[in-house]
Amino acid sequence: MQLLLFNRLTIKSKLIIIILFASISSILIIAYLGLQMGKRSLTQSVSNQLTSVRAAKSDEIKTYLQTLRNHLKTLCEDRMVIAAMVDLHQGFQELNQKSIPPQWEQSLQNYYEKEFFPRISDNVSGELRFSNYSPVSQAAKYLQHYYVAGNVYPVEQKAQLLDAGDGSAYSRFHAQYQPLFQNLVQSMGYSNLLLIDHNTGDIIYSIRKEPDYGTNLNTGPYRTSHLAKLVATVRQSFDPRTTQITDFEAYRPVYGSQVAFIAGPIYDGSKLVGILAVQLSVAEINRIMTSNQNWMNEGLGKSGEAYLVSSDYRMRLRSRFALADKQNKIQTLETEGARKALAGETGTGIFKDYRGISALTAYAPLKIGDLNWAILAQMDTAEVLTPINNLQLWLLSTSTILIVMFTFLSIIVSHFVNRPIAAIKEGIQQLQAGNYDTTVDINADDEFGELGRAFNAMVISLGEKLAEIEQKNRENEALMLNIVPFTIAQRLKQGELLIADHVKQVTILYARVVGIAELSQRLPPAEVAQLLTHLFHEFDEAAERFGLERKSTIDTDYMAVCGLTIPRLDHVKRTVDFGVEMLNILHRMELRKDLVLGLRTGIHTGSVTAGIIGTKNFGYNIWGESVYLNSERMLPPHRNGWR
Repeated sequence: MQLLLFNRLTIKSKLIIIILFASISSILIIAYLGLQMGKRSLTQSVSNQLTSVRAAKSDEIKTYLQTLRNHLKTLCEDRMVIAAMVDLHQGFQELNQKSIPPQWEQSLQNYYEKEFFPRISDNVSGELRFSNYSPVSQAAKYLQHYYVAGNVYPVEQKAQLLDAGDGSAYSRFHAQYQPLFQNLVQSMGYSNLLLIDHNTGDIIYSIRKEPDYGTNLNTGPYRTSHLAKLVATVRQSFDPRTTQITDFEAYRPVYGSQVAFIAGPIYDGSKLVGILAVQLSVAEINRIMTSNQNWMNEGLGKSGEAYLVSSDYRMRLRSRFALADKQNKIQTLETEGARKALAGETGTGIFKDYRGISALTAYAPLKIGDLNWAILAQMDTAEVLTPINNLQLWLLSTSTILIVMFTFLSIIVSHFVNRPIAAIKEGIQQLQAGNYDTTVDINADDEFGELGRAFNAMVISLGEKLAEIEQKNRENEALMLNIVPFTIAQRLKQGELLIADHVKQVTILYARVVGIAELSQRLPPAEVAQLLTHLFHEFDEAAERFGLERKSTIDTDYMAVCGLTIPRLDHVKRTVDFGVEMLNILHRMELRKDLVLGLRTGIHTGSVTAGIIGTKNFGYNIWGESVYLNSERMLPPHRNGWR
């Protein structure tokens, strides 16, 4: 009975009761809000610190990689590098003429099976076969025999061998340039330096003498590696000062380790003589991101750290906790912060990190050339909020008794207030989702009941209006597509008022049907009109098949353009083929109708200007010298035209 009585009260009466209960709890609410404000203030302060760390590390990484790219550009123009490329290339070509003793093949197989395969087996899947890794060319077998398999130095020190002592020109050049390149990579922190024949894809020189030494990046065992893709990109760029960079990926010649490369073309004057590639070391990136493992001085406390994540959600260095546990494995993670940053977002938030622990995280994208990384700085939420959490625990424990006292009464009050609000909220959500048939069921005599009935009436009216608008939109869009091409219609819909484009290469076909005047003298106008309509309809269908756009039909003239709104590399061929098809269409119609017609056709390739002309009665037109030449000069007034 009491509940029924409460339900019949007006909203004002219900609000008075709610305010009374709110007043009783005001002290607790104020205390709690003060605590939350303190928590937000502390969180914001730490967020600002993490944002500063993230921004500083981002700038350092960008500067470091830009410095490497600038240095590579300088190296590609260095006379010593150019000379080394030319000399070693000459020596490499001479080695291709050497005969390879059969026992060398067995020596190489022993090296791969006893030294290389055991070291790489943990990082690759599948069966390791020498036939899949063995060098193919004479020069590659020669170099790997002397500088890899026959190299007396340990695996990590094979670069110490300067001269194989075989008396070849290549070894003489190698002994000359190897010390210079070693000093260079040590001073810049590179892991390796390679010289690559841009024509053949042969790696003609490598400081470290890994198993990729002498192999071919086009056809050899590492043809699918990211180094091979990088070299192909550099080869196709044609820019003397262009450098390209890859992301870190597993590279089998370095035993499946994660490495990255920067490469650029080597030009001797205007002549491309080769490609220079350097292998990046992750050590310098680790030093930048960890500040030499001095996290406390960065304001990152006991749990904070900054790290990089690549587009494949792999961490680009070992985390603080992996270093503490002496783990060498690169971690894979897909956290909310990493997803947001890789999606291009910048901000802060509290997320589960790669350990599954809640952390306050500042995240941002880090794009350097083609690299798409995310940079994150984080600190465990528990460490950030320790002081506030202690105070909050005390406040909650002392407030529990008072909260329980008012819980039951609050449930009764909220039932009668929240039920109609929830119904209206659900109706609004259904309306937002596009369900215009939704209604709310509020059986009350108060203001909520009136609001529900008004909402239902509004939904019915809104559905009718939207249906009418949708019908008008479909009609307008269909009309628009009859006037302008689809791409131009899209630009108009996006609000672009002035549309005028200069298209450098299009092919214009201008055709005139000959014989209609004579035909009109012996056939009724309706029959001539029907014939022209059918003829031009077949022209339009053929134009669509060949990728041309009809621009105008005046009298018996027909003009179409290829490559205007949709660029076509073969626009000339398409237009010529279309012209031939027009003749075929005309010929078929002559045979069916027993007519004598002709077709004058002019085709011209050049640039045009295209745009929307007019405001109320507008159209998409083209103009320019190519149009005038085609319409005035390409159709000389021959008597019979041409077929």
